[in-house]
Amino acid sequence: MKIYSVAPDGNEMADMANARYFNLALKQIEEHIEWLKTAKKPVQAVLAHIDILLLLSRKFRTDANLSIKKDRVQEWKVIFFDWYERCSSKIPAKFREEIKQNADELFTELETYGH
Repeated sequence: MKIYSVAPDGNEMADMANARYFNLALKQIEEHIEWLKTAKKPVQAVLAHIDILLLLSRKFRTDANLSIKKDRVQEWKVIFFDWYERCSSKIPAKFREEIKQNADELFTELETYGH
């Protein structure tokens, strides 16, 4: 086993650990996006998973650019906002606009990553 640096991922055993978390975040987003396509409930977990993916992306930019597909991000965005339009009247009014604004901000940042 080789050691490259003192960084937490600076050795052969750990150097791909972050990829597992990227794959998990992407899998969770895909599963929840699939659910959003037909969901009629005002709750969702997609934004939480995107937020987690962004946390990873800020730290591991190269991995983010290799893992995230820009065309999928665009599809997620369309599906999310279709869900929002379909279900927004069921979201309490005091949260409605801020949820939409939060989604806009998360998708805007997510669009800066990927290929």
